[in-house]
Order: sequence, then structure tokens, then C-alpha cells
Amino acid sequence: MATPIALEDCSWTEDAATLIESWASEGRRFNADDLREAMRPAPHPNMVGTVFQAASRRRLIEKVADNTSRTKSRNGGHQYTWVGVPERHLQLVA
Repeated sequence: MATPIALEDCSWTEDAATLIESWASEGRRFNADDLREAMRPAPHPNMVGTVFQAASRRRLIEKVADNTSRTKSRNGGHQYTWVGVPERHLQLVA
């Protein structure tokens, strides 16, 4: 059954993107498990990957490693570790 629109978390994607941008600008290495731990649950599980894909397309982050998820519901599924693209963040600051 679908969640009524009044109860849907419409700001999750924006909040997640802001957090990813912050981590990327710090030069931190992070993955989807880190995002899940730092954020409230996504309205839909697919939204986690979508927000990473959007940041990658904007060239804010790049893949640096492959690993397995430690989230129980992901059952050891594949995920990437990401880091901010340094030259992109210099352009954003200037």
C-alpha cells in the first residue's frame, strides 16, 4: 500500500544530497551504509542509490573502492566507497 502524500518524506533526497556534498568537501571516504546511519530512513530503499548516482553525475564524488554492505537488510550486498572530487570542490568554493 502506498504512503499517503501528506506522510511522505519529501525532503529526504535534498537532505541526503546536502550531507553527501558536505562529506565530499571534507575529503571523507563514505558509502551508502554511512548515509543510512547518519540519515533518517529513506522513503524508498532505491532512493539511497539514486542520490549517490546524482552526486556522481554532478562530478562531486568518485568511486574509490568496492565493498559489501554491513546493513542487515542488504545482506552483504555490493556497494561502492566514494570520495569527493577535489578539483570540483575548489571550483565550488571560488
